[in-house]
Amino acid sequence: MSKYPIIDSTLSQETFTFPIVIGLTAVQQEVVLPHHHQFYEISIYIEGAALDVVNGEEISSVRGTVICKLPHRIHGTRPIAPAGYKKYNLMFDMDILLAADMDRELKRLFHFSSNSSKLPFFQLKEEQMQLLERLCIDIHREYLSEQPFKQSYIRSKLIEILIVISRSENLSAESANRTALSEPAPSDRSPSAAAGASPGSKKINQALQYIHSHYLMDLSLEGLAAELYVSAPYLSRMIKQSTGKSFTDYVHDLRIEMSCSLLVSTSMSILDVSIEAGYSSFKTFSRVFLKKKGMSSSKYRQHFSKVK
Repeated sequence: MSKYPIIDSTLSQETFTFPIVIGLTAVQQEVVLPHHHQFYEISIYIEGAALDVVNGEEISSVRGTVICKLPHRIHGTRPIAPAGYKKYNLMFDMDILLAADMDRELKRLFHFSSNSSKLPFFQLKEEQMQLLERLCIDIHREYLSEQPFKQSYIRSKLIEILIVISRSENLSAESANRTALSEPAPSDRSPSAAAGASPGSKKINQALQYIHSHYLMDLSLEGLAAELYVSAPYLSRMIKQSTGKSFTDYVHDLRIEMSCSLLVSTSMSILDVSIEAGYSSFKTFSRVFLKKKGMSSSKYRQHFSKVK
């Protein structure tokens, strides 16, 4: 089980082993420096104002702002209101979004790639925000309790929160065209996969969750297959069927996304960026980056960088 860091109002760090962490943060003037982590995070502002930077993009956050941060996306926060800000932070394993029983379009909605024209945030109207705030109070109270079936309750409330957020805008057409997270286009899916009846669905969810948690490390198809007690050819077919991509291409996509985040959000050297993004060979990084982005990493930084 992963351990999750959570930053409280004094910026001290605690660790938790539960796969969902719910925090209520009240900050006056402290700055949260740019950082990244291996779990998904959703920030829901209920009071005050702050300037968030996610992947180099600035977001002016006020009551009703909801910001989504995929694993290993560089982000930081600076208060801009005299009284600071107050927000709920929902942090959870990627396998919750990868779960087979979650609606496919809901998965798509909460994946924001560097190729997406949509910034990773929503601005809710007051009526929607009041409903979301009640859900946040409920899930936070449950998180702090010792009630039976606590994990199941919190998981159900988290999905309810995701649904409320997704209904905050008319996003059905946009979400249908957004790059899917771990889901292929309908034409690429077999009938059994479309019905969620594939016997390997549990294994593929475990595989994708493992990839999302370990892609910055030395990762191979053979090693992952051994970890899951399946053959490499079988796992390769399952990943291709589920994502529409080969294992190697899927890992490259995640690593290049991470490198793009570092390029636009930090002043790290490009060599250090390649290492931080999981590449042991700078030559491989340069070749893959050019193929994926259509330009070199240095030109990408020049074009998109927000680092002054």
